Amino acid sequence: MRGSDKATGSLFSYVNLEERIPARHPLRKIRSVVNDALRSLDADFDRLYAGEGRPSIAPERLIGASLLQILCSIRSERQLMEQMDYNLLFRWFVGLGIDDAVWVPTVFTKNRDRLLTTDISRKIMAAILAHREVVQLLSDDHFSVDGTLVKAWASMKSFQPKDNEVPDRDDGPGDPPDDGASPISSPDQSTTEPAPMTRPTRRSRNAEVFGHSLGPMAFVSSLRGERRSNATTLR
Repeated sequence: MRGSDKATGSLFSYVNLEERIPARHPLRKIRSVVNDALRSLDADFDRLYAGEGRPSIAPERLIGASLLQILCSIRSERQLMEQMDYNLLFRWFVGLGIDDAVWVPTVFTKNRDRLLTTDISRKIMAAILAHREVVQLLSDDHFSVDGTLVKAWASMKSFQPKDNEVPDRDDGPGDPPDDGASPISSPDQSTTEPAPMTRPTRRSRNAEVFGHSLGPMAFVSSLRGERRSNATTLR
């Protein structure tokens, strides 16, 4: 039996975001580490906010949304809010429900900047690095790269052999005697010289002048006129 293609809206929604995210998705491990680090800083978050007034965006959600923007290479906060509005994965990572409204981009930006200008950003990074799942991935080992192992993109056609010439020397009274061998030149030494430039012909000069000054139609006309003049000369 063929199924119906009619879209019918439902009054209630029973979508569980936790069940929609794959069990082996890489953001699951990141979310677990970040949530553990943020829970350890709960007392520090309480000291940053006043006890009265209108509730602002939760700092845990500000940090989660900022991490999403970095991990997913989202260029602006406006695009972040747009994708968070329809992307169930983003809603699940930040902690928004399926029916929760996203924030205004300017409000989100001001709240995030006000939070990260304090010392809490350094504490968040320290708590993440001290997590049991992260500390085993860190190392103090130092490594360096040898620059001589980098291949050079030099053209072998540009190498020219040097002449084995002995330079004239004026030996002073304290200089060792010259035995005729040149310490600075050898038969296998080579140098790079640029290839000689060919002189442009009359046709190429005319084509360049007319092509750049008068356009493609004048370029074609100049070639036709040159061919006619050459034919007249040959006659």
